[in-house]
Amino acid sequence: MSKVCENCGKTQMAANQVHRQSQWVQRRTSSPKQVNLQNVTVTDENGNKCKKKLCTRCIKKMKAD
Repeated sequence: MSKVCENCGKTQMAANQVHRQSQWVQRRTSSPKQVNLQNVTVTDENGNKCKKKLCTRCIKKMKAD
């Protein structure tokens, strides 16, 4: 299963997990953060229904239109 939004192409991002000991930074570990993808049934311009994997930002944009 692909973890890519079919509308905007959004994929995973790299983020740093910062380990602290009191006030100093001990070390930084990079970890991937996944996109919040949902399976949604969408109607296209012709009125046909199709299933797509969309990120929540794209779902909000489609509801607003």
